[in-house]
Amino acid sequence: MPKLGLALSGGGFRATLYHLGVIRYLRDAGALQEVSDIASVSGGSILAAHLVLNWDKYTGDEDDFSAAASEIIDFVQFDIRNHIVRRLPLIYSLKMFGKLARREMNYLSPNAVLEKYYRELLYGDTCLYELPDLPRLHILATNVSDGVLSVFNKNGLYIQRRNNDGGFEFEHIRGQMATLPRVVGASSAFPGFFPPVDISAEDLGVREGQFPTESFTDGGVYDNLGTRAFSWLENEVGAFDRVLVSDAGKPFQILGDQSLGFVGQSIRASDILWDRVWQLERENFGQHSGFSFLPITDVVSRDEDPTAQHPVVQAEVQSIRTDLDKFSDYEVNALVRHGYEVTKKVCRDIGLTRDHDDSATPWNPCPGTQQGGELANEKALASERGPSNATENSRELRNSSRRKVWSTLFDFRDWPTYVFLAVVLLAFVCGPVYVYRLRKHTELLTSMIDSIAMGDPDIRQILDLVEGTVATDWQVAELGELVGDTAAQLEGVEVLSQSRIFDLRNFDPNAGDETSRGTVTAWDRIVVRLNENYDGDKHVVFTGIFPMNVVEIRQPANQPQGEFKRVVESEDYEEKSDGAMHAKHQVIFDLSNVPIGERVTLQAMTTATVPLSMTGQLPFFVNKRTELLTSWLLFPENLPYSTYKLVRYPVDKSTPPIPMDPRFAIDHPFGSLIGWSVITPKEGMVYECRWTNQ
Repeated sequence: MPKLGLALSGGGFRATLYHLGVIRYLRDAGALQEVSDIASVSGGSILAAHLVLNWDKYTGDEDDFSAAASEIIDFVQFDIRNHIVRRLPLIYSLKMFGKLARREMNYLSPNAVLEKYYRELLYGDTCLYELPDLPRLHILATNVSDGVLSVFNKNGLYIQRRNNDGGFEFEHIRGQMATLPRVVGASSAFPGFFPPVDISAEDLGVREGQFPTESFTDGGVYDNLGTRAFSWLENEVGAFDRVLVSDAGKPFQILGDQSLGFVGQSIRASDILWDRVWQLERENFGQHSGFSFLPITDVVSRDEDPTAQHPVVQAEVQSIRTDLDKFSDYEVNALVRHGYEVTKKVCRDIGLTRDHDDSATPWNPCPGTQQGGELANEKALASERGPSNATENSRELRNSSRRKVWSTLFDFRDWPTYVFLAVVLLAFVCGPVYVYRLRKHTELLTSMIDSIAMGDPDIRQILDLVEGTVATDWQVAELGELVGDTAAQLEGVEVLSQSRIFDLRNFDPNAGDETSRGTVTAWDRIVVRLNENYDGDKHVVFTGIFPMNVVEIRQPANQPQGEFKRVVESEDYEEKSDGAMHAKHQVIFDLSNVPIGERVTLQAMTTATVPLSMTGQLPFFVNKRTELLTSWLLFPENLPYSTYKLVRYPVDKSTPPIPMDPRFAIDHPFGSLIGWSVITPKEGMVYECRWTNQ
């Protein structure tokens, strides 16, 4: 009796069903009993494990075979993928809570759900050591940790290792307690949808020191045909008279002139890589006389086999999707029959089943489905003819090449569907109510903010700055120089409030020099009143310290105009090295047209560069007692503040800074705004905000 090996390639459920047709023909031809070793990958492993566990049924009579095969067919029609997808939101939600509770929940993963279905629907809790002696099953997976081939069989785990000579040898781990659901799950963990499967020493049934936890993924990443295992098996069990390689690999798709996005390019690169690996394996093992390939891409001529499906149907079978979703009865029949027909052709050509009568109609696992035939009415006029069965079936299979995600995502036989429907219903009912209430609440807050802004010009100014609607028609004021100091002329002038808004959104404190650091814009607002005791010429002189290099000053045209000057000690004056507190400025406002006792608002916008010595601090000098001092700092979104503190100290720094006692302090939750206010600040004091950026 010849020694026969069987390799079942990867390819999802398409491969599982195609291989089922191969198995059926070998069984009908009496060759299945001659198989001594089976190497399987991914979708091939799904069938191979079930095959060896139910070997007596698959090699038994018609009823036994149908009973065993019906479990596989029910499994591929169970819609495994979408059963998993429907549970993913719940899985990841529970895992998130597990992380918060610092508890490992490895049983909550797509792989764990797949393993559960393998256990409940196909393999039970069978371990490797419970596999039969014959045929020997070798399940291939890719060791992600080392990037090498791994083989699981009755004797445990064999991992390919690189030796010092640059070659490979297999290390045997005598761990036979790994369950078939876990092993097949690793072999069929297609990258992208399923993460790698971790297998530990406990899973294998060995001591911790004998095997570190390693990750395994789809065997097709390394060898999608399963042929590599037979090179190794020849050294383990001897040479084979014949190895049948059932290849359900998808043909390489030629793209037209179309652009691909980033994801499309990545997928395309993976397709090219996998196709190249497939080509190399075919070229390598195709030259061995003992290897016979059963490719899904073959089209069996009806002249050669009158029972074969129509060629237009066979041409579409090879492109059926590989997903682990629900396959229709016709998709099942088309794949199984094609596997049957290709195996019949190849076995006849190589003389493996020469004595078998191949005239019988191939097995249909789902009786009653439509099969490809001739025209429905050949005698009718061409214009009266409808599509033939072959045309309809070919079109149906062409649609099968497309992934079915949304059309089959919800299933009322699966309980998560009702959870999602409840969530959707709740969203549709409560969502509009919540949106309406949120809108009304937002309108209320907006109206309140507008009302507050109408009563507080500083808040209105900040809102305008944020919205970018600040008036740009202010006039540029010339900045002159004044030699020598001039005292402020504020006798009889009552300063009601003084505020300054620092806009730091064009300022980068991390730049290396003052020029590249950008600019700071200061919006000053002073409200004054000439009281009844005032007897001056109504030219009010303000002096103050503005420790920055002024670039430009602007003032609105509808207010008393100011004359701005920078005070220097002499004509040959040079800025001191610690000059932050020596940049004294003077401004003279002409209030001739302002009646005694009437309030007047004086505004100015100053754009300046900031010395390197002033990083993280902005002082506010008070040279006249005022009722209210307010300051705001507006930060850029990409450089918010992290912490801040408010201090005050004398202008001559005669005493160290002490914490400020503000009327209020605003700390923005996202680090974009600081605001503070002081009632009746002291003259000759500097009130300063110091901060650190994130």
